[in-house]
Amino acid sequence: MNDKTILITGGTTGIGLATAQLLHAKQLDGVFLNAGVGKFGAIEAMTPEDFDWMFNVNVRGVYFQLRSLLPALAKPSSVVLTTSIAAEMGMLGASIYSASKAAVVSLGKTLAVELAGRGIRVNTLCPGPIDTPIFGKLGVPAEARQGLREGMASQSLLKRFGTSEEVAKLARFLLSDDSSNIVGAEFVIDGGTRLT
Repeated sequence: MNDKTILITGGTTGIGLATAQLLHAKQLDGVFLNAGVGKFGAIEAMTPEDFDWMFNVNVRGVYFQLRSLLPALAKPSSVVLTTSIAAEMGMLGASIYSASKAAVVSLGKTLAVELAGRGIRVNTLCPGPIDTPIFGKLGVPAEARQGLREGMASQSLLKRFGTSEEVAKLARFLLSDDSSNIVGAEFVIDGGTRLT
């Protein structure tokens, strides 16, 4: 990857930062669209503003960021979109977040078909519980956070959260030439959470 240039959104913490630290790149050969937000609660607690915020960042932001970068992408190049296992699982209190991530999964498949002819491969990463700073930004009271973390970790077959570095290694693979025959695929990295 020493001669590749990769753009990463959401690269200041967590998965995005870990991927950036692994890549250290110079030209635009790939894009990792990783920025995302979430707010959780019962349907009665969600507002139109919550809906717009999550869809604007998680879906609209991904779509139009990629569109703006198309002229700068090399041919061939790779695009990786971060979604979530919430896109496939019924998760309590995650209705808007899950719907926004499901939309990104759909975009990944559709854009893979649309952009393959231009030499641009699109794939998606679907992480499960990953130990990132997002837990401090979910709107969950501090006293409830530890219980939430323990509950989520217990749902993993490995009984732990994944790490940002583990996801970064998969992102690096998908952005590299080692994955040159992979397109339109979803990669779940969740310690088996979706199987429980």
